[in-house]
Amino acid sequence: MTSGGVADLHDTEIAVLDELIAALEASDDLDAAVHLVRKGVKRLRAHLRLWKNVVDPGVYQSEDDDLARIGRALAPARDSFVLGQTLDSLESSSGWDTAARFFEAHHETVLDELRRGPLGEVRGWLGSVLARWLDLPERHRPAAVRAGVARSYRKGVAAYQAAAATGQADAFHRWRKQVKYLRYQLEAIAGDTAVTATLTDLGVTLGFEHDHSVFIDFVDDNIDMLPDRRDRYVLIDRAEERRNELRASALGTDVYAEEPAAFVAATLA
Repeated sequence: MTSGGVADLHDTEIAVLDELIAALEASDDLDAAVHLVRKGVKRLRAHLRLWKNVVDPGVYQSEDDDLARIGRALAPARDSFVLGQTLDSLESSSGWDTAARFFEAHHETVLDELRRGPLGEVRGWLGSVLARWLDLPERHRPAAVRAGVARSYRKGVAAYQAAAATGQADAFHRWRKQVKYLRYQLEAIAGDTAVTATLTDLGVTLGFEHDHSVFIDFVDDNIDMLPDRRDRYVLIDRAEERRNELRASALGTDVYAEEPAAFVAATLA
């Protein structure tokens, strides 16, 4: 692990916050801005976990809660956006066009609600996080950073095992978050490596798995979205088949086969 990588973490965090605030203020493409902000928030929460052992536990929890609140406020817009994307990835069938129109109308309704309500609050929350993080004392210590990476890897192993054992959507979602945390941490500290590339690919696969879970739940809940309910079952069956393929692919990874100490020693040498 290079000292420069640790020393640059503060500047990286501030740059990310500046980018997210600017994206919400200037972007004409709200979908792109929402995606950027949610991705940036995950990156910041990954960094936060690198200094968990340095700051007061109450400060850590408060900052993590505030970042999570931002992600939750934008989640409906992102989830409604991926409904149409997921439909596009499935083979066309009876009711496909009607479903596409239903998803599009739903997404526009969600975006309108976001513009009228939480969007302004999200801008304010990000500004508050930026002001606090600028004033926080030095928190990026090499030993604490290594401990943070080991903790993220250990939680990733547990999440991987839970997903494999239960096959539950929530378990795969929790594993996906741990994969992203570890990836963003290693990218910030060590740059692009074979491990970060593997974690990036794994995160993409688990992201698609999550999109299909969102799709399945939405179609299952909206029983009147198609004139013939049998068309809903076809969509659900196809999405479940694809989700199972994505899960099998993700579970085939060997990135979580090491002991945490060995992984940190090899990755942050």
